[in-house]
Amino acid sequence: MPIYEYRCQDCRHKTDKLVRGFDAPESVECRACGGENTHRVISRVAFHKSLGSQLQDLDSRYDRMVDSAAASTSDADPNRFLDSSIPLDAADR
Repeated sequence: MPIYEYRCQDCRHKTDKLVRGFDAPESVECRACGGENTHRVISRVAFHKSLGSQLQDLDSRYDRMVDSAAASTSDADPNRFLDSSIPLDAADR
């Protein structure tokens, strides 16, 4: 069910109308002044993207920036767990 917007020619107020079906009426009653001198205007359209499509739209340079920033952290070191680990022969004691 689309929502159509109409602008009153007399008072310039914008009125919206929820329509069942896709046949928009030529004019509707203005909510501000009650006049019938309205015409339909093109309104904004919005849609929501999924997270996956938002990530696809990111610039490829962003991925490289994140990778280089993460590489300089201590979590990027693959040997970071070796310092705190116990040797296998000492674990049996």
